[in-house]
Amino acid sequence: RIQILFEGMGTNSLPTLQNLIRRDPISYKDDFKIQYEYLKSKLALFFVSPSAELNDEISEMIMFISHCIKCYPDYHEEFPKMLEDLIRKHNSILASEFRIMICKSLIILRNRELYQPVLLMKLFFELLSCPDKALRELLKMHIIADIKNINNKRQNNKMNRAIQVFIQTMLYKASPVAAKIALEIMIELYKKHIWNDAKTVNIIADGCLSTNNKILCTALKFFLANEPKRDDDDESDDDDDKDELAEREKKMSAMLRTAGVTKKSRNKMKKLERAKLILRKDKKKKKAAEGSFLAVHLLNDPQSFSEKLFKQLGRLNEKFEIKLMVMQLIARVIGVHQLFLFNFYPYLQKYLNHSQVHCTKVLAAAAQASHPLVPADVIEPVLRHIANTFISDHQRSEVMAVGINAVREICSRCPLAMTKELLQDLALYKKHTDKAVSMAARSLIGLFRNVNRSLLAKVDQGKPDEYTKDVADEYGATVPLENIPGIEFLNLSSEDEEDCCEKEAENGECCRKRKRTSSVNSETSTRKRRRTGSESSMYRKRQRTNSTSSLRSRKSSVCSDKGRERTTSLTSVTNSSVKKTADEWMTEKLLTDEDFKRIESKRLESLMQGKQRKGKRQASPSRDANDGDIVNQANIEFIAKHKKQSKEERLETIRKGRPTKKFGIKRAKMDPFASTTNADKRKNKNFLMAVQNRKVKGKGKLSFREKQKNLKTKLLRGRKI
Repeated sequence: RIQILFEGMGTNSLPTLQNLIRRDPISYKDDFKIQYEYLKSKLALFFVSPSAELNDEISEMIMFISHCIKCYPDYHEEFPKMLEDLIRKHNSILASEFRIMICKSLIILRNRELYQPVLLMKLFFELLSCPDKALRELLKMHIIADIKNINNKRQNNKMNRAIQVFIQTMLYKASPVAAKIALEIMIELYKKHIWNDAKTVNIIADGCLSTNNKILCTALKFFLANEPKRDDDDESDDDDDKDELAEREKKMSAMLRTAGVTKKSRNKMKKLERAKLILRKDKKKKKAAEGSFLAVHLLNDPQSFSEKLFKQLGRLNEKFEIKLMVMQLIARVIGVHQLFLFNFYPYLQKYLNHSQVHCTKVLAAAAQASHPLVPADVIEPVLRHIANTFISDHQRSEVMAVGINAVREICSRCPLAMTKELLQDLALYKKHTDKAVSMAARSLIGLFRNVNRSLLAKVDQGKPDEYTKDVADEYGATVPLENIPGIEFLNLSSEDEEDCCEKEAENGECCRKRKRTSSVNSETSTRKRRRTGSESSMYRKRQRTNSTSSLRSRKSSVCSDKGRERTTSLTSVTNSSVKKTADEWMTEKLLTDEDFKRIESKRLESLMQGKQRKGKRQASPSRDANDGDIVNQANIEFIAKHKKQSKEERLETIRKGRPTKKFGIKRAKMDPFASTTNADKRKNKNFLMAVQNRKVKGKGKLSFREKQKNLKTKLLRGRKI
């Protein structure tokens, strides 16, 4: 075998030699040295006169040595440096396949820990400016995978800092293509939760101040993303999340089991659907709370960053779409960090016009930039401009609905900006003929019923309850919490509540019976005293009817007063007991994780089992999807109206409404190869052949008298019918 190897010692025998070196590296050290020196001579010849044949031969030699060099430590330092100098100095004259092959060999050396990762990263970042798309994709994939493997078990902060500093210098010094790919690498690493620290976010924020259009758009899209998406490979559920999921599934299975066993009714099915909806919403809320930590929160100096962006926006000569993205980012930074940038609101006011193509995005930016710390004098002109431009009778109903929705979103974040006259004027649209406008106006009224009822007209204020406020909080006021929300669920058990209710019910029934017997006895005694047996029967009947009506009225008044006293005493007792026990829990005991889990489970049970009483609202307006740092543009664009369907959609609804049974189907023939009947042949006969028929020709030869007789018989036959 060795003789066969040496006889055909050329490029074709390199795989065989590679196999032998792996088995016995010491015996074939001289053969490896010969191939190594042969590669050096080929490289020197290539630099003198490059050719495609040399490319193929050299590439095979480089791949052979990169696979076998691990067995010979003497060449560990020389060979990687030789490849690095080759691709760094002569990458412009090398072919695309040759460059990719050299990079692959360097990746092999890095995977076998024969090349330092920092040096390889710097080399690959420099090669990103090379005009080779396939090479850039290969380098980008390797950089992301290598950094992920480096930080797999624990964070390698020293190496991460060195690579981050190098990327930051590339954003200003390297070519725009390389800077954009470097920025995309950092964004991908942030989304994979590998580099999710503040330094990464601030380096990406520097891209928002770049003069290059592509770098600017890449950085803006990163900050404007609502939720950083996690890959399926990186998702890992903790033990607590698994316990919560198991508990939620347990509750759902119990509800389904009871619904399947008990008697079905419409009310029970409604309760089941409501419970399912509550569990689904709770699951979405928890997911949103986990993924709602935006990158904007990690900015080091958001005030100076927003000022620089606004200054750049003034001298930006790009498309309006790019300007709009910058406006959205400034508004998000202002709204999240509650900053002061008063010149931004008049700038937005220029683009608040119903003829603007992206007017809803500008309205969402205006709502996003408003927060409770902005003075009312700054936002009030914006509200006036929206009301004058969008909300008027000569505008379309969709424009009016969008304007009222935008006013509602701004006032939900800064309620002090609304004036009494403007609010009462907008509240009059609740009786508008168009449903979209009336629904938007009612949502605005519902908001101010909970925020500031005094601004509304007396008709629109509604009944006050525990969730409403007569006057809005003052500017900059904060309301501290008295206790932990939901702490009353820890001490109220279902058995105690049932016992209390049973006792109260028994006491109430006894009082009713005593009152009823005493009232009946008193009425009969008075009736005997007043009237004697000599009175007429008519008078007795009248007196009986009067006595029974008075008795009923007295009974109802007594029962109603007793019920009011009982309900007021019960509510006062429960409120005082809840306050007392909440104070005891806050002052005397320490809450554990199990207590918080119990609070959450009891809260879900109360939501699923609770009933909404008439005349009372259980909670404040449902803005669960909108609570938080980001304004949902769908809330502004929402129009309570059916959209006009296209022809395909209309046809689909028609097909769904038609019955499944088909009528008028022709019966199949007994023999599929049989001929048709004479009647079918006459139907499908050619016109020129049918004209020559004897019956057709006979019709044309009728005389006038015959035609007159035929018409007369036809008319007489119709009269008989």
